[in-house]
Amino acid sequence: MMLNSLPAALLAALLAVAALPGCAQTAQPALATYADRLAPLPAAPKVEIDVTAAPAAKPWAERASRLAADWFPHICQLLATDGFRPPKALKLTFKPKIGAPAYASGSEITIDSEWIAAHPDDFGVVIHEMTHLIQCYPGSRSTPGWLVEGIADYIRWWRYEPEAPRTPVDPDRAKVTDSYRTTASFLAWTSGCYHRGLVRTLDKACRDRSYKPEIFEQATGKTLETLWTEYTDGLRRARGR
Repeated sequence: MMLNSLPAALLAALLAVAALPGCAQTAQPALATYADRLAPLPAAPKVEIDVTAAPAAKPWAERASRLAADWFPHICQLLATDGFRPPKALKLTFKPKIGAPAYASGSEITIDSEWIAAHPDDFGVVIHEMTHLIQCYPGSRSTPGWLVEGIADYIRWWRYEPEAPRTPVDPDRAKVTDSYRTTASFLAWTSGCYHRGLVRTLDKACRDRSYKPEIFEQATGKTLETLWTEYTDGLRRARGR
């Protein structure tokens, strides 16, 4: 795929140098670890909006529908592995007081109209929930929730809006299982230092119900625990600790 066919934000994300702690590798990774090829670009689904319960959300909903149509195929390229069949239609439903900024189910994303009224620039919430629709992992006790949410936030914060400010990870309190931005930052660091295709590999394992912590060692040559220690040590060094 030609680079100029990518959305501007995605191209910037792919070319940007992530603000992550440096790698402390003991050996150079194999060249193959840098050759993470994009999957074929699927067709965008038809995106419908339902603002029946929140008519004032219509302008935001229309922008979100265009965003979803643009980004759904590219998230599939970045993430979805063999066996995923994109839906032909995607629905964005807006309601007040749903108890969360948004949630995904089936081929529908429900978004809190009061949240977007208070956070009108938070289109990243659509990217996060749309990633969940693409993940669509079958139920399995072997698939950890922290990783599912970490992958979704990796797509949002390290691919859709990598320049956006975010809360820094505290190396003395954080755990790799903290999920969301903490796990996403760790995945970005590990991908950059050891294996560009790590997130795709993890996605495949979750989709196949074959995830196990040893996958990190198979992909990088180091255990999950060792990688986390190296990552947090790098954070401390970057902060002069």
